[in-house]
Amino acid sequence: MPSGFSRRDLVVTGKVVKPHGILGWVKVRVLSSNPGRFREGNAFILEGREGGDRLVVQGVKATPGETILVKFEGLDTRDQAELIRGKRLFITPEETGEPPPGCFWEHQIVGLVVKTTEGLELGKVREVMETGANDVLVVRQGRREHLIPMIEDVVKEVDLERGVLVIFPMPGLLED
Repeated sequence: MPSGFSRRDLVVTGKVVKPHGILGWVKVRVLSSNPGRFREGNAFILEGREGGDRLVVQGVKATPGETILVKFEGLDTRDQAELIRGKRLFITPEETGEPPPGCFWEHQIVGLVVKTTEGLELGKVREVMETGANDVLVVRQGRREHLIPMIEDVVKEVDLERGVLVIFPMPGLLED
C-alpha cells in the first residue's frame, strides 16, 4: 500500500481478472458504481504495491457484462499483465467524489455506530451487503450481529460528522 494508507483507508474500484492478448491488456471486473471511473488518464493503487506508484489507464475497451478491457501504462506484454492477475484496484476516499443526493458511499457507512431511535446502541456497521432489493448493513457488537435493511422505513438518520446511524427497529427486526 502507498505510504500513509492501509487497505481500510482505500476504496476498491475494480479487480484484475486475467490478461487479455499479448500486448499487456487485462480484463477488469468493475466494482465501482461510477461509470467514468475507468477512463484514459485515471490512476489506481494496485493491491500489494509498495510506495505510491499508481497504474495509469492508457486505454479502455468495453465488453459485455461487468468487465472491461484495460491497458495500463508500462504493462506492454502478457507476462507483465500476468503479474497483476487477481489484484484489486483502489482509489482514495477523496477520489470518489460526492455521492448522489440522499446516498452514501460504502466507506462512509462502515464503522458508524448504530443506535435505535430510543438510543439503544446496537454496535458498529462492519459491512454493507448488496442484495437484489436493497443494501443490508451487517452490525456487530461483541458476538451479537444484526442485519439491518438500508431502507427509508428503517434508517432514520445518517450523521457522518458524529459517526452515528439511527434506525427505527421495525417489529421483528432485532429479535433473535
